[in-house]
Amino acid sequence: MVAYFCLWAYRIRMSPVHDYGYLIHEFDPWFNFRVAQYLSKHGWFKFAKWYDYMSWYPIGRPIGTTTYPGMQFASIWIWNVLKSTPKMDMELPLWFLHSFPKRWRTFLPGHGHMSFGPMKLNDVCVLTPAWFGGFATLFLVLLTIEASESRSAGVAAGMVMAIIPAHMMRSSAGEYDNEAVAVTCFCATFWLWCRSIRTPRSWPWGVLAGLAYFSAAATWGGYIFVNNLIGLHAAVLVALGQYNLGLYLAYTLWYAVGTTGAMLIPVIGWAPLRAMEQMPSLLVFVVFQLLQACDIARHRVKGLASPWKFCLFRVAVFAAAALAGAGVCFTLYRSGHFAPLGARIRGLFLKHKKTGNPLVDSVAEHSATSSQAYAQYLGDARYVAALGLLFCWHQQTPAKLFPVLYAAVAYHFSAKMSRLMIICGPIVSRTQSFVLPGGR
Repeated sequence: MVAYFCLWAYRIRMSPVHDYGYLIHEFDPWFNFRVAQYLSKHGWFKFAKWYDYMSWYPIGRPIGTTTYPGMQFASIWIWNVLKSTPKMDMELPLWFLHSFPKRWRTFLPGHGHMSFGPMKLNDVCVLTPAWFGGFATLFLVLLTIEASESRSAGVAAGMVMAIIPAHMMRSSAGEYDNEAVAVTCFCATFWLWCRSIRTPRSWPWGVLAGLAYFSAAATWGGYIFVNNLIGLHAAVLVALGQYNLGLYLAYTLWYAVGTTGAMLIPVIGWAPLRAMEQMPSLLVFVVFQLLQACDIARHRVKGLASPWKFCLFRVAVFAAAALAGAGVCFTLYRSGHFAPLGARIRGLFLKHKKTGNPLVDSVAEHSATSSQAYAQYLGDARYVAALGLLFCWHQQTPAKLFPVLYAAVAYHFSAKMSRLMIICGPIVSRTQSFVLPGGR
């Protein structure tokens, strides 16, 4: 069933190709395709220094340092793989076709006929959103199974994720925009993070979570949402007394690997260590190091064996670290090290048209979300999902709190900025699965 829903998600997103052919739609996707063309022709080093006078004419724009190139890299990699693959035509086995009800077989690629081989870069870019839409469905299924400990809930979540408009609006074929790939990377990062904290011995998965986070950061500026959500989840686990060596290693590996990778992207650079909106996850990272240092000292210093002495020792360590950190932060702030909140981030906490950036304020997607938009892109599933949050407490895994935090943060952000409706698609699909028959 999971394979079917992934194929279903792909097939539905192929509707624009069936109607209009291999055509890229709207302005931003055309710009992204032009970037992919330049990157495939000139390579990374020239791309990083590319100043395009045809963008924002006549002023121009430094593309290499203002663009998230992850989607283009993915498309070019797929294009190169297909170029080296001989053309093949195949028919799906009859037993596979007949395993689906007759009315469902039309959703299979080519009604059972599939072709592989070289493609034009344009065609690859057109199909990239549809391909990644299928993978987003798969990763959400894995995330749901991990957080709910129920395969039935995972299947139910995949069914909704395949068709929910909040995700389809940016993942249909021809919609060659960053969010089409970014949501897939987000779901992969969340699944791998939850997998890394399943047990104290699951921490090696934190490396994969960091790599997935790096791919998300390379694709879309919304990676800050992933950054802070995982930091918030880790902090809540500590507050609930669930801190252990496995959690420490998982978060440390995720943050170290992911942040190091993100800083290699020119448009991000040193932002993880300078931008105010990314300081919460850095603070959690520092707190984790202090907690682990205290635990190491407890095992090596005999005088700290008593719980009361260890508690006083930990309070003293954190007090000293707070004073030292405050002094360092004040010095860095006076020297201009910290960057202020970005205009889009300010828009999440201020009223529309008061961010101070005319470009941000003039875009309709940056305005507050109306109730009609929620009805259009989430439908009645949003009510079912709200009810599903009540069933997120009986599992044993530490990941059971993740959907609740995700839902709260996603609702706040999407209410402030309509373009962030897209991040509500996965969590609505995930939480409503508890209420659907067989979901628990």
